[in-house]
Amino acid sequence: MVALTVAGAALVAVTAGTADAAGAGQPSGSDAPVSAGAAAVSAAPTPEEQERLRAIAGAIWGDSLAAGWDMNSDVADILSTATGEILKCSEAFALVPRPAGFIPGMGYLVNYWKNLRDYFLVVSQDRTYRACVSATALNYRTAIELASMGI
Repeated sequence: MVALTVAGAALVAVTAGTADAAGAGQPSGSDAPVSAGAAAVSAAPTPEEQERLRAIAGAIWGDSLAAGWDMNSDVADILSTATGEILKCSEAFALVPRPAGFIPGMGYLVNYWKNLRDYFLVVSQDRTYRACVSATALNYRTAIELASMGI
């Protein structure tokens, strides 16, 4: 449980700082969603970014599945959505409070891949929070497989 708390606290600090930086150019009082990767163009991920994305995907779907996927920009988009769903689910359990409207983009994923991977691995060990990762893995498995195939 201590590891879960530490991982959650680290992710909260990273998420809050990233959201503040991403929203710095927005007018105050703006209700526009904050996306850490919004400034990043949907270019193909570099080999280093692909490995970071693969590490996050491996924490959700397992390393054996993620190893065979083409980590293209469509896969990164689905991984961003899935990551947001896991964080939203965890928030419902009062584990990881996030700024409203935060959707992690590819920039966030590749910069904070280790925090996310470690968090997902710790959460997966807790019966209550494992439901967040398992449900998201089930809901996005087909979409990420198709995106990996370029379909």
